[in-house]
Amino acid sequence: MESMDMKHRTNLSLVSASIIAALVSGSVLANDTDPTDVLNESAAAVDLAAQAKQAFYDSSTSTIHSFLYIRDREEKNADGHWVPNIENQTLQLAWDYKSGYFKDTIGLDLWANTNLKLGDTTGISEILYYDHECEGNSSYDGKGCEKSYAALTIAALKAKFGDEDVGLAVRGGYTRINIGTIRSSWGLNPHAYRGIEAKAHFGNLVLGYAIADEFKNDWQKEFLPMTTKWHQNQKAGSDTTNTIIDHIQTVGAIYKFGDGQIDLGYGVGKDYRTNWQALGKYSFDLGGADLGLTAFYHGSIAEESDLNPNVKDPKAQSYYGLGANLKHGGFTWIAGLSDTDTRGQELTYNFRLTPWANSDNRNFMQSTSQLEDYNVDGARAAKLAVNYNFADWGLPELTASVGGNYATNVRSSKDAEEYDGSMTSFDWHVGYKFLDGALEGLNIRTYRAQFRGDDIVHKNDRNDLKVLISYSVKLK
Repeated sequence: MESMDMKHRTNLSLVSASIIAALVSGSVLANDTDPTDVLNESAAAVDLAAQAKQAFYDSSTSTIHSFLYIRDREEKNADGHWVPNIENQTLQLAWDYKSGYFKDTIGLDLWANTNLKLGDTTGISEILYYDHECEGNSSYDGKGCEKSYAALTIAALKAKFGDEDVGLAVRGGYTRINIGTIRSSWGLNPHAYRGIEAKAHFGNLVLGYAIADEFKNDWQKEFLPMTTKWHQNQKAGSDTTNTIIDHIQTVGAIYKFGDGQIDLGYGVGKDYRTNWQALGKYSFDLGGADLGLTAFYHGSIAEESDLNPNVKDPKAQSYYGLGANLKHGGFTWIAGLSDTDTRGQELTYNFRLTPWANSDNRNFMQSTSQLEDYNVDGARAAKLAVNYNFADWGLPELTASVGGNYATNVRSSKDAEEYDGSMTSFDWHVGYKFLDGALEGLNIRTYRAQFRGDDIVHKNDRNDLKVLISYSVKLK
């Protein structure tokens, strides 16, 4: 260890000496520079400033987002009574900045937001900051509570090299990641990582790699290490021994051909989990109608390690999904099928390289509903839904949808491989978005959903109502 420290100090000393030498030589050169060189240097500085202005102001985009989120979710308890599960009213304000590229190479992306709690809330909304110790609450009863917060969610340097045919794009810092088996999902704001993402493109082929060691979701104020605990070791009194997942990393490839696409990924959560995926998409023009087909496979296996003390002789798990979208006129018909098999090792399939809330995943599930992902062990699920836009009625601003889901062979025991359960969902939605005039961009949506299960153990019956009102102002 001492030798490593000495080597580290020696390297720092060499770097420091080099910097000092450069500064001294710069001073000597400055003293010997004639007036013409000084003028040239001044002109170069002015040109550099102009290029910086072009990249970070003229070519940048700057947008203010606002979002009013209202949710009321109730759940049937063990006594058969409906009780509040989530009650939430949140106002979000966010600044979204994306620069151009300085010298056509380097740029900067920022996202800063505040999520403001309006009135009292119940449960974990996954929108407001969740304080596990509820500091400052005189009536603290051992449960956490939700609070307003502000955060810098994205602060990423970006760089690009090459051209449209062959090139490389790199992002690093506090950044979104979307390649391989890692993804940045959204609450009211993007989830993000402390990490690096690199994507090289060769015509229609994209090859990518990403690595990250910290994660921030929409109910945390800061970036935190990834852990084996859903609360990222933020709950007081929780045993944190052997809980830190050092990093997650992934490689991915995306190939586009004609109206089709193939998306492959392989990921590793160090000493915790490995996963892999394959997605295929293809679109058909049926002459008056458009048909899109998708096929998705995801596999994973937990690692037998100190991070997984209960995992013994792990087996590969799987999720398969098929989907179809048929668009004709104002209608879009949606159908999906899925099959989930954790080999009895977990109650629900985990698409992540960490537990829930410690990272996000790139999944393409075909049979999800508003209240259920239909990825419970054993579940064989189907979905049918339809969206309609009222443009033919002179109301292109208005959309509506209705859909249902059903699954059988659902895990019916927490401890045994028993599959006698079933579950159903019913969802509907109405939305209105102003397309012009003074309120252009104002989007108002209402979602209503219900979930029912029979002989299942992972979730209680639920009803849900969400009202979402969003509006964005482009500053430049």
